[in-house]
Amino acid sequence: MLGLIVVGIVAGFLAGKVVLVDFWTYSCINCQRTLPHVESWYSEYAKDGFVVVGVHTPEFAFEHVVSNVRAQAAALGVRYPVAIDNNYATWNAYSNQYWPADYLIDAQGNVRSVHFGEGDYSTMGQLIRQLLKAAHPHQSVANPAGVPDKTPAGQMNPETYVGYDELQYLDPPEVARDTPAVYHFPTSLPLGALGLAGTWTDHAREATAGQGAQLELGFLAQDVYLVLGGRGTLDVSVNGRHTQTIDVSGVPRLYTLYQAKPGSPPSGKLVLHASPGVQVYDFTFG
Repeated sequence: MLGLIVVGIVAGFLAGKVVLVDFWTYSCINCQRTLPHVESWYSEYAKDGFVVVGVHTPEFAFEHVVSNVRAQAAALGVRYPVAIDNNYATWNAYSNQYWPADYLIDAQGNVRSVHFGEGDYSTMGQLIRQLLKAAHPHQSVANPAGVPDKTPAGQMNPETYVGYDELQYLDPPEVARDTPAVYHFPTSLPLGALGLAGTWTDHAREATAGQGAQLELGFLAQDVYLVLGGRGTLDVSVNGRHTQTIDVSGVPRLYTLYQAKPGSPPSGKLVLHASPGVQVYDFTFG
């Protein structure tokens, strides 16, 4: 269900309810790992007067497209109402700066808890229960069952953008803006660095593959994800071994490039061969 939720989030039909306002965007891996917990609380406590409003505030242009949000919300199992916040009106009204971000509001309309990022789900679950019990003192409210916490721990690469607006880790660091250019991999690739080879057109928020387009990344992580758009194929190699070919089409979204098996080293070099027309946005890690 998609609808526009105004800033006065507890006014009108939400008055007297305990409300969780969850800021998210569908291609964000941190948001995707949070969603099962939010969905679990909604499923468990909706009957007790608990309401979740997902506020979808987009990062990339394709996330402004309502049909894309609707399709990905369904694919991710989101069943509570989702507000479309394309102009950042609700985001700015809350002075929010993070994906994901959760604002827990009691039955009187007061913000009682704010949490940024992943983790600490048991605390939020207990707070929801406490506010429901306070709102309905004669009603039995069960302890939250919860779902497994998959928040990653330990060191890992920072989020790594490929478009020039937030390009930080490219080696060498220069790109031609908004025009096709031929690149060459560095002689050696440091851990955490990004390299390009072949023809790429680097735009503000993504890079579009041309002839012979390749990308290499020195990663430290158990899982590697990449937001992709356009249409074509992406061949993935890890530490010199071809691991998969990804068909890129349809709604731009997050794809899984690598998941370490038990005993596998949590670092290595990822090499991608992209067919012309594939759009590469943003690496995230777990």
